[in-house]
Amino acid sequence: MTPRQQLLAVYTGGRPDSVPALADLSYWHAGNGGGKFIPGKTDGANRDKVEALLALHRRTGAAIHVNLGSFYRETYDASVQVASGIRGETYFHRFETPVGTVEERREWSPVTYSWPITRHMIQGVEDLKVIRHVFAHVRYATNWELFREVEAQIGDLGLALVQVPYTGMGFFMSRYARVEQTVLLAADEPAEFEETLAAINTAHEQACRLMAEGPSQVLIHSDNLTSDTQSPPWVRRYSGEHYRKMTQIAHEHGKPIVTHIDGRLRGLIGTTRELGFDGADAATPAPWGDLAPAECRAEAGPNYILSGGVPPGSFHASVPLRVFDAQVEAWLALRHTSSALIIAPGDQLPPDGEIERVTRMVKMATRATY
Repeated sequence: MTPRQQLLAVYTGGRPDSVPALADLSYWHAGNGGGKFIPGKTDGANRDKVEALLALHRRTGAAIHVNLGSFYRETYDASVQVASGIRGETYFHRFETPVGTVEERREWSPVTYSWPITRHMIQGVEDLKVIRHVFAHVRYATNWELFREVEAQIGDLGLALVQVPYTGMGFFMSRYARVEQTVLLAADEPAEFEETLAAINTAHEQACRLMAEGPSQVLIHSDNLTSDTQSPPWVRRYSGEHYRKMTQIAHEHGKPIVTHIDGRLRGLIGTTRELGFDGADAATPAPWGDLAPAECRAEAGPNYILSGGVPPGSFHASVPLRVFDAQVEAWLALRHTSSALIIAPGDQLPPDGEIERVTRMVKMATRATY
């Protein structure tokens, strides 16, 4: 089977000939001469970098699945003015509305090869009405032409997962407010806070429906979940209804949908399964995560897809190959319990990782037959 066929088999409840192996190499690429990943562009790895990414995947043999593009566009009516761009080493994104203006700023970090946020859009409760106005006046349109271009580009080397937007809570935690400010707003201004979450989720339901209706095969959602910032009760309270709605929309159109859990796993695997998701992307077990591989499967049950399994730090040269091999084998051993399994660096191959270890992982997966 080709990597594409293997992935489709897993995502549709079938059994591949061996455990599929994939990788997100975009971060490694950025840190090894690939250039800055521009946050203002909504096409994932930036279209000018996709061919180089594909060359890396051909070199390693790992399937490709993300950072290939965003297949929906956002537009706003005349009441929302959007400005974004780069000034020197600072990226900014600003919304100007009749009820106020909010702006996010990021600074390029040559140490982490990323754009950490230095100023969040939401500084206080007064900014929530601006966010509500923005999401009351947004519309989404599909970009299936790009999707078909991407599909032709990657061929049998992988499967382009179609992303749907963050929930309102995902935006608050990861983008708009940061963790501390989000918790304070939830505690001190619950009515304003929950009204804003609802406004974002209502808008994002449009995008989810559009992505499910089109030629997509598999949907992926990311709130960058980790149970040390979003516990299972927190997820159920603030995102549970929207998660159920997203998964229902996907399943109504015959599409599996997975969620991106790139942090602490305990409780979240079971919670996201109960809320309708078909699997977890970027699952990272111990020693970086909090669950051993067998514990991941025990919480997931037999049909929930587990994708990930190899801690990113284990790709560093300082980690003995015997340790790396043991971690790979421990994840691959889960195939004896369930074929709902994919192996990958969870979450990404870091810039200081050895790319040759990705090839080593792929070869071990190829031997992990059913």
